[in-house]
Parts: sequence; C-alpha cells; structure tokens
Amino acid sequence: MKKELIQTPRGVRDLIGIDAQLHEYLVDKFKKISMLNGFKPINTPIIEFFKLFEAKSGEEIKKSMYVFKDKAGRLLALRPEVTASIVRAYLKHMQGWTKPIRLYYVGQCFRYEEPQRGRYREFWQAGLEIIGEKNINADLSVAFTASKYLEEIGIKHYYIVGNVAIYRAVMSKYGLSIEEQDHVLHLIDKKMIDEALNYLKQKNEELYEIINELLKTPLSKLENFLEQYREILEDKYDQLKEELNKLNIFINNLRELGFNAIYDPSLVRGLAYYTGLIFEYKATKGLDISIGGGGRYDGLTEIYGGTYEYSTGLALGLDRLMLIMKEISYNPPKPISALIIILGNTPITIGYKIQEKLSSIGISSWIYTTNKLRKALSIANKENIDFAIIIGEKEYRQEKISIKDLQAKEQITINNKMLEKTLLDLLLNK
Repeated sequence: MKKELIQTPRGVRDLIGIDAQLHEYLVDKFKKISMLNGFKPINTPIIEFFKLFEAKSGEEIKKSMYVFKDKAGRLLALRPEVTASIVRAYLKHMQGWTKPIRLYYVGQCFRYEEPQRGRYREFWQAGLEIIGEKNINADLSVAFTASKYLEEIGIKHYYIVGNVAIYRAVMSKYGLSIEEQDHVLHLIDKKMIDEALNYLKQKNEELYEIINELLKTPLSKLENFLEQYREILEDKYDQLKEELNKLNIFINNLRELGFNAIYDPSLVRGLAYYTGLIFEYKATKGLDISIGGGGRYDGLTEIYGGTYEYSTGLALGLDRLMLIMKEISYNPPKPISALIIILGNTPITIGYKIQEKLSSIGISSWIYTTNKLRKALSIANKENIDFAIIIGEKEYRQEKISIKDLQAKEQITINNKMLEKTLLDLLLNK
C-alpha cells in the first residue's frame, strides 16, 4: 500500500462512522426545520467565477480562497461561502419571483486557512437567506428558525448582536473609501482593535476618537452617541436612528421569545457585504467558539448588477455543531434496525420481500446470507442492531419467521404474515 495515495490533503477529512451519521442527522434536521418555517431549498455550484467573490466577500476571505484557471484560462474559485452564490442565482433566475424569497441551503465551502479544532479547509455550512424584505421580521425569521434548529439538536445557545451601519456611516463622512472601511472592520473583527485605531488615527484624529468611543458605547448609550455626533453624521443621522431602532427591536424580540441576546459594539463580522444589523450564535456549553452568524446585506444585488434589494441571512457551521454535540456527549437518535438473516439454501428473494415490509413500518434493515447463524448474530450485535429476522430452510417451508430481540435476548417464531404486527407490538412494549 502506498501511503501517499491514502492520505488526504491537510485541512480536509473523511466523514465515517458516527461522524457521518451525526452529519446526516444535522443536515436532515436543518432541512426539516427550514421547510417547516417556510424556506425553500436551493443548491448552487461549488465552483464559481473568482470575480463573484472578489467583489464583496471581504479582505481575509479573498486571501484564503482556492483560486485556479480552467483549461480555457478562466479564473475560477471554490466557493468560500454561499451567500454570494445565492445572490448570483437570484439575479439569474429569480428576479421575477414573488417576494420575499425565502431560501435554505446546505453545502461545502473551502478556505485555505490554518487548520485547528473546529476549523477546516473544507467545511460545511447550513444557511438561510431572505431576499426582498426590509422589515425587521426578516431578520427575526432567519434567527428564530436557526434557534429552533439548534434547540431541536440539543444545543443551548445565546446571541451576540451588533451593527456595522454606524461604523460605515462615520467612516464615509470622513472620506474613507469602501475598501478602507472594509480593512478597518476586518481588523476589528479579528479583535485587532489597537491596529484598527492606529490606522484611523493616521487618517484623521477626530475619526479615531469617534470610533474609539463607539467601540466602548453600550446599547443604552447609543442614542446619546448619535445625538452627540448628529452634525457630523448629517444626512446619515435619520438612517442610523432607524438602524438603532431595529437593533433594539431585534434584541427585545429575541428576549421575549426566550433567547439571551447581548449587544457587543466590537462585533462587525468578517464578510464585507454586511450593511447593518449583524449577529452571532455561541453555545452555552462545549467549545467557546462562534457556531454561526449572519446579518443584513442590503444592496448586494445592486453591486452584482441588479436592482437594489433588501436582504438578510445567516449560516451555521455544521462541523462546529458536530464538535459541540460530541463535547456534550449528544448522540443522534438511532432508527430501529433489523438484520435479515437468510440461512442455507433459503431463497434470497424472501429476504427482500421482508425488507420491503420492514421499510413500510419505518424499520431500517439489510440482508445477510450465511450458513452460520452465530456469525450473523455476532455481526448484528457489533452493529448495535435491534432485531434479527431469521429465515432458515425449515422456516421457509413452513412460512414462518424467527424474530430475535437482540437487546432483550428473547426469540419468538411467528407466521410470516404476522411480521409487521408482531414487530410493532414488540416496539410498543420496549
């Protein structure tokens, strides 16, 4: 065996065994909760043109992208996140749809970052997007849906909430370009506060003082802050008053719905397309890491050449959710299972007819042919299977089936027509 042929590149991994089962469980639950909350599925390509992400993904993400040329010389990239692809798909296919458009997705993303616990170069995101709704209800809808999902999979969590609109309004008033604003927000997002403030100080002393004050201003004092700098903000003042109102409504509504929400003035998030309200999720138990987040990206459609649309969304990191669930020793519910054991020369087709019956009552099963019952039962026990359905040549001739409860260590023999009823009775008595 050649060792180099079985190695995976750094930062990617195989999902097998319990990890694969947990991943499928998380995906299935997310799809179910999303659909129950009025979202529809969308799948976009893993490969996109590089310029799609170059336009507005953010300083760090652009540096960490997997970028390559195809055989025709076109510059392509593996998607580092999904929202940009959703907006592109909206502009290409959905502009005539009734709004708001409510979408959910699950998919792989790629970033060339230093691998560490909870961070991979290939990672999975599950997300929600709403395009075409200005009202704070859209932000609450994506946040509430994700919270119900996290509750469903057993992860207690809280919100950290912020707003980038005030930062951008102040910086734009002092003449900073969008690129310069993105750089400052990138530094703040990485908690490199001193570096961000030094950069601003070199641009303008007064700007430095305002941003420094903003970073220390609690939610209860934000209105006073806006009043203090009303003359500087000028035409942005009314817009920021509205943003502050949305911020308060969002936090108060989350609390009313039973979720803990904390305002953090230094929360700005790394994606450059955020325009206003933003938030992150953190688990109350397990790893002290962000498990997801989102916010407003109004006008991203216009940057990509379409008409201006109000939009909001979020993404959850499935890999981090898996880590936390393993930290708190949470195991996904296992479906009832059976091993159908066909002994000797018993026709194998009887096994498939039984499997069809088991599927109809929601029991997972597979067929194993052997001459050695002990070996088959050993396999069933190692696989933690609930029931063994045993059909030997004698049982087949008599139209009978033996059912062995592998947990209770009890066995009965029945007429094969009674299989579904007998199993259902056994399950009810468990």
